[in-house]
Amino acid sequence: MTQHSTRFVQDMDQVIRGVNKKNKLALYNLPLSIQILTINIFISLIGFIFLIFFNIYLIQNDQTFLKKHINANQNLKTIQAFLEKNSIIRVPLFDDNCKGENVETCKKEINSKIDLSEPVLEPKITQEFIMNNYLNSDLNIKIYNDDWIRLVDTHDLYDMSFVEETELKEDDFKENNFNLLEYFSQKYLSFFSNYHNYLINKKFHDLTSPKKADIFYVSESIKDKDIIEYKIKDKESNIFQYITAPIINNNKVYGVIILDYPITNQTSDLGIISLNILSFFILFVLIMIFLSLIFSQSLVSPIKKLSRLTILERERVNEKKIVYPNRSDEIGVLSKEIQNMSIGLKTQIEQLEKFSADVSHELKNPLTSLQSAIELIDKDSMSKGNKKILIQNIHNDLKRMNQLINDISKFTRLKAEIELEKNQYINLNSFIDEIPKIFTNNNKEIKFVLKKNSENLEIVANKNKLFQVFINLIENSISLSPKQSKILIELNKLDQKMICIKVYDQGKGIDLKDSDKVFERFYSDRQDNIKNHTGLGLSIAREIITHMNGKLYLDKSNKSEYPGACFFIILPVRHTA
Repeated sequence: MTQHSTRFVQDMDQVIRGVNKKNKLALYNLPLSIQILTINIFISLIGFIFLIFFNIYLIQNDQTFLKKHINANQNLKTIQAFLEKNSIIRVPLFDDNCKGENVETCKKEINSKIDLSEPVLEPKITQEFIMNNYLNSDLNIKIYNDDWIRLVDTHDLYDMSFVEETELKEDDFKENNFNLLEYFSQKYLSFFSNYHNYLINKKFHDLTSPKKADIFYVSESIKDKDIIEYKIKDKESNIFQYITAPIINNNKVYGVIILDYPITNQTSDLGIISLNILSFFILFVLIMIFLSLIFSQSLVSPIKKLSRLTILERERVNEKKIVYPNRSDEIGVLSKEIQNMSIGLKTQIEQLEKFSADVSHELKNPLTSLQSAIELIDKDSMSKGNKKILIQNIHNDLKRMNQLINDISKFTRLKAEIELEKNQYINLNSFIDEIPKIFTNNNKEIKFVLKKNSENLEIVANKNKLFQVFINLIENSISLSPKQSKILIELNKLDQKMICIKVYDQGKGIDLKDSDKVFERFYSDRQDNIKNHTGLGLSIAREIITHMNGKLYLDKSNKSEYPGACFFIILPVRHTA
């Protein structure tokens, strides 16, 4: 062997080993319960991937930011309108020199003549409006007057109604017990928030600017006298929406409103929705895996039982232990098929045993006759005439044995061919037309009469084997019919599912009490012509028809013109979609 050939063999060996290794890892090589569990895990993985894409879609199509932006603008305009209408007023100017004993006299003088200032943004009205309406809002509101003095900042205000006294207990300082569900929820919400912030930072990256002092936004709003929006990023990379609006009266700016709210770190609602979906998905997966384990057991257990039953069948143990599961599902169908196969196999074995006994019996008779004839020939006392008769009997027995062996060979070969040969669609009208051609040169000059059906009836069968059936039936009819008689072949449709073919002859017929015996192997009542008939023809014909899911039987002729034998063949008709 050359070096190239050796290398080729080695490469092929490696390929084969690789294929065998892959086959060992294939799913169908694992136990059925593991296969079902693996499929469910794979489906769960696909569902988890779908859940990830759904969360991405949920974040990218989140309308919370847009709704909050609209709400912030509406609140800003409400504050602006209120302050422009109600907070820009003139305030009294008081003399701070009213001190000591002359206070009452000074106040009377002031009340008699009060000096008012120029219109200003009044702090008290502004603070009360913001406190009453926006103290507990998610919006952070700052208001500056035209001197850039901050009058309101909701971060510096607090609502006393929410302050209550409580007694601290010792248990409050103890470390809380670990809660797996709460821990998982917090971790997931934190992860969801971080991912949400990442997408928002990516979305507004080109629109943000570094955070500056409030005075900058105040001055810009006073200068432009219009609402201005900013997206601000602080040192922690958190993004805020800033909206500034001037407070204007008679085309003069008396102050500036700065409204801001966070764009990032505001995913509580969206995160909770995602957490609920994930929790439901995990619960669904756990239930699915649990049910799959239960289902796999209900599926695997009867299959294992069927496997044990087949072993018991093979080992031929006590049949009382062999009880097949009775179900209506596919396992029940499989159980019935295995049971039918077992019954069929036992029937085949019984038939084989009976066939062996029949063959032994049929061969024993001519052998016994041959042995007796040979013993008689050896005797000197026998005349030449008797010896000649014995020799003729020996020839007849040999022919009988030869015919018997040929028919036995045909019968056994037929049993194998029935299982192996393929079926085809057969048009019965055309098929019947071909039968007389086979018997054109029959010795008795039998004529054939065909009565076909008006419909184009079709069956599914092996054509050669169906011809064999008619050859055996017609040869039987010819052997029992007189010369120049007729044989009628009639095709009828019984119903939507079955057809019937009848074969009539004008012979002496067969006694109906033997209607079942004539289909038995080696049965024949024609003693005068026994050398030509072994009794296997009709048995072979019934065997073929039975395998075609049909029936073959002998019945009384209903036609006076054909008083002989009448064979009925019933076959299922082919159904077209």
